[in-house]
Amino acid sequence: MGKDSSSSRRKVDNATGRLWVEEGEQHEGLVALVAPVMPIDRSLSFAVPESMESLLAPGQRVTVPVGRSGRMVTGFVLSIDRRIWDSTLRPIASIVDESSYLNEEMIELGRRIARHYACPLGRTLKAITPEAVRRQRGLKAVRYIELAMPPDEIVAGGGRITAKRRAVLDALAETDEPARVDTLLEQTGTSSAVLRGMEREGWIVQSTRRELIDTGEPDQTVVDPGFTLNDQQQAALERIAEHIDDARFAVTLLFGVSGSGKTEVYIRAIQQVVASGKQAILLVPEIVLTTQLVGRLASRFSDVAVNHSGLSDTRRSIIWRQIASGEKKVVIGTRSAVFAPCPDLGLICVDEEQETSYKNLQAPRFHVRDVALMRTQQLGIPVVLGSATPSIETWYNSEHRAHYRRVALRRRVKELPMPRVHIIDMRDEWRDLKRRVVLSRTLERLLSETLDRGEQAVILMNRRGFASRIFCPDCGMGLVCPQCSVGFVVHVASGQALCHYCRNRIATPTVCPNIGCGGKLVQVGIGTQKVEEVLRSQFPKAVIRRVDSDTMRHRDHYQEVVDQFEARQIDVLVGTQMVAKGLDFPFVSFVGVISADTCSMATDFRSQEHLFQLMTQVAGRAGRASTGGVAVIQTTMPEAPALRFAVEHDYESFARLELESRRATGFPPYRRLTRIVLAHKREETVRLEGEAFAGKVVDAIKLAGLEHADVLGPTPCPLTRLRGRYRYDLLLRTKSASAMHDLIKRLRESGAMRTKAQSTIVDVDPVSLA
Repeated sequence: MGKDSSSSRRKVDNATGRLWVEEGEQHEGLVALVAPVMPIDRSLSFAVPESMESLLAPGQRVTVPVGRSGRMVTGFVLSIDRRIWDSTLRPIASIVDESSYLNEEMIELGRRIARHYACPLGRTLKAITPEAVRRQRGLKAVRYIELAMPPDEIVAGGGRITAKRRAVLDALAETDEPARVDTLLEQTGTSSAVLRGMEREGWIVQSTRRELIDTGEPDQTVVDPGFTLNDQQQAALERIAEHIDDARFAVTLLFGVSGSGKTEVYIRAIQQVVASGKQAILLVPEIVLTTQLVGRLASRFSDVAVNHSGLSDTRRSIIWRQIASGEKKVVIGTRSAVFAPCPDLGLICVDEEQETSYKNLQAPRFHVRDVALMRTQQLGIPVVLGSATPSIETWYNSEHRAHYRRVALRRRVKELPMPRVHIIDMRDEWRDLKRRVVLSRTLERLLSETLDRGEQAVILMNRRGFASRIFCPDCGMGLVCPQCSVGFVVHVASGQALCHYCRNRIATPTVCPNIGCGGKLVQVGIGTQKVEEVLRSQFPKAVIRRVDSDTMRHRDHYQEVVDQFEARQIDVLVGTQMVAKGLDFPFVSFVGVISADTCSMATDFRSQEHLFQLMTQVAGRAGRASTGGVAVIQTTMPEAPALRFAVEHDYESFARLELESRRATGFPPYRRLTRIVLAHKREETVRLEGEAFAGKVVDAIKLAGLEHADVLGPTPCPLTRLRGRYRYDLLLRTKSASAMHDLIKRLRESGAMRTKAQSTIVDVDPVSLA
């Protein structure tokens, strides 16, 4: 049926907005498949009105009517096809975006992410493109002008041609392209009034374009430090270069000890990709923790874009468009940079691939490393995963998957020795001194020697605040947040006790609020504020700065501290994990860990892995130049496997032991996990809903005939009450990712995911069970 015929037979029910046909009548036209941004698991078809046919493209947002009420929601166009239909089909209501911001590659990547992480496709696509881009931030309206007819026709028409009009006509006649109005006015010395008059005469036509604003950024000066690769770095680069030349999907695990020069290998590989005319992405865990690294990387390329959440909307939009146009060849950034719209991507590097900060904590709960693997596999290009302490899953894959290759950098650059690590059992320390102390005698002595030599130190205490618990010794009551099942933490600087989860705060009390008690409250436990106070007392001449989220409220604050530390204006940095990562200073010779016990979650199957990684990272800050390095780790659990192997910098032995434990207990990489978290203001309700959900999972496993699949729980979450809601979780376990996809699909299609809980979180491949 032809287009004219079908158009004449189209009818619209004005009451419902539906396109419909008479009984038995067929209709032919364009139909768009749309993924609504709402919690539904399917895409919907809508007729494309004739007025939109030339304007619509896949990737654009549209508003469409959904449900019986015809509620208008936003959705993404997935495809547009000409079809014949003979049933009710609603039309698209309006187009939101002037143009598409998602090409076919990114739409397909969105499908893969949505399927793997059990998230509606519309919400997934929304997460891929920054809202600032869709709102056209960073663009300004620029007026252009061009001739509407040849100059000789204007003259022949007998119109009044003044000197200024003649100047405009002559300038426009010299070019075939439209001229910018502001440039033309400056060139000819005319005014807008002259142009308006010429436009009324029909001589010229004005139009408006939206263009990027001029940021006034200076050209990047490329700095070549002249590094010479050692034999291990060169071998690693050659292996990666083979995959780049072959232009095929391959995963290289760059396994290098701290200070072995992994960054230089990334840079050389990226330089090769850029030299071939392609683009590259380098992903880093957190810009605020790697500001020094990013600065050094950016100085090695002339066309680099740094993309992270700290950018303004305007800057983010501009960078996105520069990448999409191919102007920026190198992208360095955090989570969102994995979606950089590179039209000719040739390589992705993931630095510190084991970092939990790569996990998105909102739907879709994707892991950046795994999305990078999805994208490179889809495009058929290589990916490099770098780490001194790889995730156990990545290490396992490098031994068992054909497309993985492991390349080791076992030596520090310039043959520098690894730092010596001492484990101090604080139970012995407290017993000998007959009291509890913050600094062990060994730590205090070595730190004093470091400062006497004019060298620098880093002290890690992985808990903010001054005291971690307030309780009454008379009645035993602890001061607990009324919204969460955690105690308040004392912050001396503000004079308040703070809940680190819901941000609830109160003036720090001194008297027990328990009716009939009135005892004096005691503050116990330590945080970064307490450590800072002790250090200042013990070392009054030292310049000490605290680095945690209480003091570093903006990226500029952290950059200021980094600059001061690099200039040796600070002697000691004390703080949380912020001081353990991303720092590379030649005069840091000593690292101290105040309490390794606070650096792991005992309830989490990954606790030993995370403890080993953090201890290795923080120890690696020491001795990165000619200055020797030493680290002291204070703990009450010196027998922990993670600490025993961290002393020897022996990741491989630790990984073997951890894999044996995971195999015996049925955890990743031997089983795939999905965590379901249910929350409700009534504990009984959420417990019953959890039990009902577990029953549905068991039924789904039986119906699907899945082997080696089960469900654990429901059990109260380690943080049982959060923001006024009780939380229970369940763990789904399957043998493979495909089996997990099948199980979750059955649960979603059967309606099992719809519970009476106030919230239901589906976390595929969780990195934490806290």
